[in-house]
Amino acid sequence: MSDPTNPADPKPTEKAVTTADAGADTAELAAVPATAEKPAGETPGDKKTEQPKKKWWRRIKVRGPWVTVVAALVILLALALLGYIWGLGPLNRLNTERGITPPAKLAGLDRITDANIRNQLQLDQTRQALSRINNGKQATVEAYGTIDGNRMFVIIALRGKVDIDKTVADSGATADNIKKIGSSTCVESSGNLPTQCYRGSNTLTVIAQSANEGVNVDQVEPVAEEAFKAMR
Repeated sequence: MSDPTNPADPKPTEKAVTTADAGADTAELAAVPATAEKPAGETPGDKKTEQPKKKWWRRIKVRGPWVTVVAALVILLALALLGYIWGLGPLNRLNTERGITPPAKLAGLDRITDANIRNQLQLDQTRQALSRINNGKQATVEAYGTIDGNRMFVIIALRGKVDIDKTVADSGATADNIKKIGSSTCVESSGNLPTQCYRGSNTLTVIAQSANEGVNVDQVEPVAEEAFKAMR
């Protein structure tokens, strides 16, 4: 039996405490890496996605000069297209310089190409005068049918937009002779005015006139529409 009075004999209580403390310290140290607290909301896979990224404005700053140049070219191209195709914007002059190609047939009638007949009808002279008074805009004046037949139409086409209502009013047509048919503005024949229909947009204005008497606007309007679609 151990002698509690013998200093060489370790105290049971002291030995137990030492062993327990040592075991507790060992257990506590071993558990630290496994049970260390993580910030709220963090999952084990979070650390894998934490990669340094450039801020979006820094990336734009690097590419900025190239982006600016490309954007400027795109804007200029868009303006050119608006001017050339739709006659809009500051570059609409590009559209007015486009040539006008008349169709070979219109309303089932052949285009008159004979130089003598064209001269007799003054088609080319009228075209030149029309272009001149409209600041050099492309224009054409054509005739379809036969000069001695009962069906002939004269077509006047001009690049650019024309104020059709003002043109009709200036022609001397009275309100009761003016009719809206589809997208066209038509004028019934009266006095020296032939039956005619106007069809226009920002890029092209077409006037179809009947060279024969007794032709109403319902017969001329389809010719104006056909000519407009063929020449635009």
